[in-house]
Amino acid sequence: MTNSDNTTQLMLDFACSWRRFGGGPDEDIMVRFGLSAPEFFRRVERMVQSGQHRLDAETADELLKVCRRRLWTDRSQQSAARARSLRHSA
Repeated sequence: MTNSDNTTQLMLDFACSWRRFGGGPDEDIMVRFGLSAPEFFRRVERMVQSGQHRLDAETADELLKVCRRRLWTDRSQQSAARARSLRHSA
């Protein structure tokens, strides 16, 4: 197993263990993987979509839902922050 394969498996294991709790804390993701939560979930989403896993269909579907929810939430929060910033600078 290569280091890349090992990292892929560790990321999938983490995501699977936290899938029923929204995907895991941003801080844990940063400490364990050195990635922001959005980057982590983009990568996990790509892994699942590309078939780079040994997950059953139900688990893979659950992970995709968590990834998409977290990415949507992050985009929504960024949009709200930009809107607040624009209101305050006007």
